[in-house]
Amino acid sequence: MAIYHCSVQVIGRNAGRSSVAAAAYRSGESLVNQYDGIEHDFTKKNWVEFTEIILPDNAPKEYSDRSTLWNAVEMSEKSKDAQLCREFELSLPKELTREQQIEVVEQFVKDKLVSQGMIADIAIHNPPVMNDRHQPIDKDGNPTKDIASMQFINPHSHILATIRPMDENGKWISKSQTEYLCIKDGEEKGFTAEEYKTAKEDGWEKQYKYSDGKKKIWLSAKEAKERGLERINRSPKTTPFGRKNEIIEYWNSKDRIFEWRQYWEKVVNDKFESLNSEIRIDSRSFKDQGLKEELPTLHMGTSATNMERRAEREIREGKSESEVVHSDIGNINKEIKKHNQFVREIKAKLKAMFDTAKEHIENLTKKLGSIRSKIIGNKYEESILSRKLNIMSSKLSQDNELLEKYNFEISKIGKANESDEDKIENLKNELDSCTPLQFMKKKQLQRQIQELQEHIETRNDYLRSISMMCGYTSESEYLEAKKDYLARYEAYKKLENSMSNLQEDIQRLYQNYQSEIKNVSQDAGKELLKEIKTGKTEAEAYILSDLSKKYGSSFESELFSDARLSTDKKLDMDRIQESKEMESVQIFSNQENAGIKHSVAKKTHHKK
Repeated sequence: MAIYHCSVQVIGRNAGRSSVAAAAYRSGESLVNQYDGIEHDFTKKNWVEFTEIILPDNAPKEYSDRSTLWNAVEMSEKSKDAQLCREFELSLPKELTREQQIEVVEQFVKDKLVSQGMIADIAIHNPPVMNDRHQPIDKDGNPTKDIASMQFINPHSHILATIRPMDENGKWISKSQTEYLCIKDGEEKGFTAEEYKTAKEDGWEKQYKYSDGKKKIWLSAKEAKERGLERINRSPKTTPFGRKNEIIEYWNSKDRIFEWRQYWEKVVNDKFESLNSEIRIDSRSFKDQGLKEELPTLHMGTSATNMERRAEREIREGKSESEVVHSDIGNINKEIKKHNQFVREIKAKLKAMFDTAKEHIENLTKKLGSIRSKIIGNKYEESILSRKLNIMSSKLSQDNELLEKYNFEISKIGKANESDEDKIENLKNELDSCTPLQFMKKKQLQRQIQELQEHIETRNDYLRSISMMCGYTSESEYLEAKKDYLARYEAYKKLENSMSNLQEDIQRLYQNYQSEIKNVSQDAGKELLKEIKTGKTEAEAYILSDLSKKYGSSFESELFSDARLSTDKKLDMDRIQESKEMESVQIFSNQENAGIKHSVAKKTHHKK
C-alpha cells in the first residue's frame, strides 16, 4: 500500500497570506505582488522538479504567465479578508517515475479542476530527508552533500487553483450579488437587482430602516409613509453576505473535497493498474477500511518534527535517550505505532492459524472446483460437437443420397446408351451393305437408327435434368463432389471419435469428483458444492475465458449456463445417491450385526 495524502486548503488575506507569495514559493521564482508592492523572491529554493500552468479554454492566454495570473487574482479581490486561491497538496507515489507522476497530476487537474473552469498552477517538489539543521542526510542519518546518497522519499505536488470563476470571455465573475429582502403582504423574499426589476411590478417593495420612537424597524416606503415615520438612511435591507455565486458554492461544498480526494485515489490506482502493479493507495480512514483496532497517528507539525529530528541527531552523536527531549506528539505517535504494530502482529498470528485450519478445505474446494469447471467446459464442448454432428450427419445423408442417385442413373443411362450405340453401329454397317434397289430396307434402317439416336438424346436430356437436380453440371463436378463428400465423411468420423473421447473424459471427471468428496461428510459436502457453485472460481473463469477465445463471437453464454446447470444437477444427484447407498449399507450392516448377535445369543443359550 503506497502512502496516500490529499489535503485541500483556501489561501486568504485574513491569514496574512497572498496568492502571489504562495505561487512564488511553490514555483521557486521571484514575483512582485502589485496589490501591496511586496516582492517574494524564492529563486534560491531547491528541489522544485516541475512547474506548469494549465488554462481552461475561456481563460486569457496571458494567464499562462505566473506573475500575470496571480496579480490578476490579487487585483480582482478588494476585500481585506478575501479568499484568493485554493491549494491542493498531493503526495506522489515514489513507485512511479517522474514522468508518470506528472501524468497523474495533469490528469487529476484537467479532469476535476480545469474542466470546471479553474486555472491550475502545478509545482512538483522532491526534497531530500533532512535533519533539524535542514541538512540533507543519508540512510545512516549523517549529513551529506552527495545527491546520490540523499534520501528522496517525499515527492509531492502543490496545485494552486483560482477560486473565482470566469465568464466565456475570460472576465472574472462576481463571487456574490447584493440580495434585497423585499416584502409583500407580510411575506419576505430576496431578489437581486435584476430580479427586482420584474418583482416590483408584482407588488414587491424594498425595505428601509425607519425610526419609530426609540425603536428602529424595517418597513416599505409605503408603510412608513402611512405611519409618518422618518427613514434613517438610504440603504435597503439585504441578506448578510448577498447571494453567493452558484459555481463558487459548488466548489466550496464539502462534497467536492470528498470527490477530489476519491478521484485522486482513482487516478493513481488506474495508473498502477495500467502498469500491472498491485500497489494501491486508499483515501479512506482506518475506520472505513475496517481497521478499527488500529489508531491513526497525530499530525506532527513543523515544531514537533524538528524536535524529533534534533533528538535523532543527538542520539547519533552519543547522547543517551534520557538526555534528549522528544515532543509530546512524537511520544504519543511512538505509542500509537507500537500499538498498531502489536495489533498487526496479533492479526497476523490469528490469520496464520485460520489459514492453516482452512488450508485443507480450500485446497479441496479448489480441486473440486477445477474438476467441476473441466466438466462444465467438456459439457459445453459436447453440446457444440453434438450440434455439429447432427448438422453434418443431416448434410452428409442428403449429399450421399444425391451422389448415389446420380451414380445409379448415370450408370444405367450409360449402359443403355452404350447398347443403343452398338445397335446404331450395326445398323449403319447393314445400311452401307444395301444395294441401290433395296431402298425400302434403307429407309427402314434409317428410321431405326433415328429412333435409337432419339432414345439416346432423351436419356441424355434426362441425365442433364438429374445433374441439375443434384447440382452437377459435368462428370468432373460429380467426381469433385464425391471427393468432397468423402473428405467431409472422414472429418465426421474424426469428430464422432472426438465426441466419444469427450464423453469418456466427462465420465472419468465425474468419477474423480466423487472419489475426492467421498471422505467428506454429507453436510460438509453440501457446503463445499454450494461454495463452489456460488463462488466464481479461477478455474471456471479460466474455462470461460478459454472457450470465449476459442469460439470468439460465436461463443454462446446461454449454452455455457446450461452446461453449468446440468453439471451441478448431476453432481447433486450423485451426492444424494451416494448418501442413500451409504445409508443402505449402514442399515444392512446394522441388521447383519443384530442377526449375528442373535445367533450368538441362541447358541450360548443352548450351550447353557
